[in-house]
Amino acid sequence: MRKLATLAFAFATALSTAAAAQTLSIGIQNEPNTMDPQWNLLGSNTQAMRNQYDTLIGRDVNLQLVPSLALSWKVVDDTTWEFKLRPGVKFHDGSDFTAEDVKFTLARIPTLPGNPSAYIVYTNQIKEVVVVDAHTVRFVTNGPAPLLPTNLSNVFMMSRSTGSATTSDFNAGKANNGTGPFKLTSWSPGAPQLLARNEGYWGEKPHWANLRILPIARDPARVAALLSGDVDFINRVPIADVPRLKTDPKMKLFSGPSAYVYMVYTEVGQDQPQGVKDNAGNPMAQNPWRNAKVREALSLAINRDALVDRVMEGLAVKMTQPVPDGMFGASPRIQPAAFNVERARALMAEAGFPQGFQAELSCPNDRFPNDSKICEAVAQQFSRIGLKITVASYPSAVFFSRRAKREFGLTMAGWGSLTGEASYFFGAVIHTADKEKNLGSINVTGISDPEIDPLIQRARNMLDDVGRRALQEQISEMVVQRNWVIPTLAFGTVSAGRADRVTYTTRQDEEIQAIEIKPAR
Repeated sequence: MRKLATLAFAFATALSTAAAAQTLSIGIQNEPNTMDPQWNLLGSNTQAMRNQYDTLIGRDVNLQLVPSLALSWKVVDDTTWEFKLRPGVKFHDGSDFTAEDVKFTLARIPTLPGNPSAYIVYTNQIKEVVVVDAHTVRFVTNGPAPLLPTNLSNVFMMSRSTGSATTSDFNAGKANNGTGPFKLTSWSPGAPQLLARNEGYWGEKPHWANLRILPIARDPARVAALLSGDVDFINRVPIADVPRLKTDPKMKLFSGPSAYVYMVYTEVGQDQPQGVKDNAGNPMAQNPWRNAKVREALSLAINRDALVDRVMEGLAVKMTQPVPDGMFGASPRIQPAAFNVERARALMAEAGFPQGFQAELSCPNDRFPNDSKICEAVAQQFSRIGLKITVASYPSAVFFSRRAKREFGLTMAGWGSLTGEASYFFGAVIHTADKEKNLGSINVTGISDPEIDPLIQRARNMLDDVGRRALQEQISEMVVQRNWVIPTLAFGTVSAGRADRVTYTTRQDEEIQAIEIKPAR
């Protein structure tokens, strides 16, 4: 009997060990706040969706387009694109993926009232979805739409069986039904996401049978979880821990360039922006951010080299324009940003603010490495030109919700041009807010430039890549010259994993897609 008990214990232990080997545990900094694939367009949400859902077109680690649920796509005429769908794809419930599901997906996007950040920014040029046959769909657009394939790489395909399911139904796990590599088995805010392998996945079979994705917002706790073996992989490694993990033979670092640029945003639309006061603490008679000289002074006051070298310890590059160098739409003619405190002070005086004024700088504190420290450093640099800056930092969920309501007068935040070109940023952030044109949907500072708006509209309708690139470069130059946003640096991305468990290639969009985390060789 004792021998049998010993054998049973050994067998159970072997099963437990085998199960553990097939379970990938990931520690992430920012947890999703929804399981609805069309609610609240935030990086933390889209990252979670990539494990469960597919898009018509995928993106590789360098943001280049690759086939996914669509095998091919082509222009039929100036206002029509045709997509050929991959046959044999099934949803998690076993039903077939067809063109009818594509039509349902696109129709649902504008039906979610109060969506704080709607996916319609990717679909606003689509006038009609035409089902040609089960595996052919045509998109009729309200003008030439050169970026339609890029935009659709961000729209998760849903099953028409979802019907009228609400966001609450998705969050409760009642409606989740994708075609992606993993199925959701359990989730609630603050708790781990638990997922199981989709055994019928159309693509490369995921290695991991189970996923356990833990939200660990605090940097020290995330690193400690990796070191203790509670998780196999973490994202957003704190800069201070890079040297230690780099020399630990049990750990492996994965680093690469990111598409995210950290920028200063000034509220130019409101007459009296929040947190902006004169030196006596009274509301100001005029909005100082509307003065181009004041905005230029802000840019000149920022010592970007110091931010990169001291705050980021070299794990970033300084930025002058809102998309990384070399990206489609970044202008090679824009010179590196100048640092000139004396000139900045002179501009403040010319603008009528020789003694400066008070302002609150609001920032997220949990989205990027050292984001709070960046804000504090920039606030200190602004003080050299007479600004009395108070820094207020918030969790991302709070910050972005309040920013969407225009509750901040001066902010810093990251923006990732995850489409691989500048047009999305221009159309969403720089263009005047215009619901009829579905432009300016994330314009949270009231920018309205009558010279730039027509150029943005022309670029988004230009099928000629050469002409569109030139026009976007012109827009980049105008945005920088007018300091509608003030870029500071582009992040590097650093993740880490247990050397005996995983290997990984970083993505420019910084999304952690579990299927791309491979077993250690």
